[in-house]
Amino acid sequence: MSRHPRRDRNRDREWRQHDDRGQTWEVAAYLSDGPRTKEDVAEHYRSYLRWLGFFNVSTRLGGVDKHARLMDSVQAALDDLLARGWAVREGDRYTLTELGREEAAKPIADMRRTRETLGKLVAPETVSKVSLGVHLVLAALKLPAGLISGSVGLINDATDTLLDGISSLLVYAGLRFDKERTVNVVLVLLMLITGILTFYEAVRRFFVPFEPDVDWFTFAATIISATLCAALWAYQRFVGVRSGSVALITQSVDSRNHVTVAASVTAGLIASLLRFPLLDTLVGLGVAVLILKSAIELAIEVIRTLGEENLDLSHHKFGLIEKYEQFRQAQLCDWMLYLVEKGKAQTRSDLVAQGHRALDFSGNPMLRELGLAEQPRAGETVELAVADLFERGWLAGREPLDITDAGRERLGQQMGRTRGHAHRLLDSDRARFHTRAGRHRRWGRDAGEKPADSSN
Repeated sequence: MSRHPRRDRNRDREWRQHDDRGQTWEVAAYLSDGPRTKEDVAEHYRSYLRWLGFFNVSTRLGGVDKHARLMDSVQAALDDLLARGWAVREGDRYTLTELGREEAAKPIADMRRTRETLGKLVAPETVSKVSLGVHLVLAALKLPAGLISGSVGLINDATDTLLDGISSLLVYAGLRFDKERTVNVVLVLLMLITGILTFYEAVRRFFVPFEPDVDWFTFAATIISATLCAALWAYQRFVGVRSGSVALITQSVDSRNHVTVAASVTAGLIASLLRFPLLDTLVGLGVAVLILKSAIELAIEVIRTLGEENLDLSHHKFGLIEKYEQFRQAQLCDWMLYLVEKGKAQTRSDLVAQGHRALDFSGNPMLRELGLAEQPRAGETVELAVADLFERGWLAGREPLDITDAGRERLGQQMGRTRGHAHRLLDSDRARFHTRAGRHRRWGRDAGEKPADSSN
């Protein structure tokens, strides 16, 4: 902890106010790990592309002009470091001076604070607190709107939202006292009870008809609810999968239901304005059925996972994340093809080693301070990519490695694509990717066991 917090704050404010020094500070932060060459600095910039998954062949084969532009940009930043007295040149290496180290500490400290802030935001306890606040606000908004208008769909939705607030308290208590499994069972029971009560109310309205009195407040409450619940669903689902919290995932299912419910309620309100109030009653019935369906599905999953220590939550991932992982794997395969085609990797072990180095971001101080340098299952990713190249017939099995005609065709296709466009895997590619990924996970569990075709 610094003994001069005010001076540190002023110093950090100064570096953030000078956007023109952004690249200079970035290079200074990189040099804080030790002396580096100009090519090392250029490779540092490329590491950001690799971290994002852009192993695009066109990035590596961008031509002389593209490489020259990158090196010119790097040289300009290094010259700026020398001019400011932040670094000195020793042969082909650049070393920070004492002043340079002080300056380099500014962006690094800022990244460290950002990491602390992000760490708090993705803490399950924080999500439960945010969920509580959002549900209480929405309940205070939707319940009066439902009572004033008489909309059974909105009243049912408001009741469910109020119970969600109670659920958030339970989730927080479960996380705090390590009783998450128990809390998850209670949450599912609450969803079942809510579904039964709302179903009863919706059915009753068939026999006691009522025409809702719709106004702008009713519509506003519904639209606000849909927007906030959509954001809350994404937040709960992301942190739930990331932290392995089943209770948060259960809540995210309920938040997702609220988005669907809000859209249905809006349709019912519009129908009421058009003198078709029966649709509102049908919407209320649909809300109840949706709540019951989700509760039953979650109850089955809770029963199925009772007694399991390590739960598999991979099926709760966002579809977009899954597609991104497929894209990243395809990019890595294309990059490896390029290495072999250019003679930069002649053996399987060399290809694997270069893949490991490409996914090693521990030398990037900015990513390291943000806590993003570590790549989960990096070894599995590399082995999967290499095995995929042989299985597709893009690489020959003998050593030194040789790219096949099919591999050259693939490489030519990727080089011919417009730069910056993402690779899109075909349906067969996706199936092959998941099959290979499943095999690798099984190999990881069976120590020393290798696939029969691993020598290809």
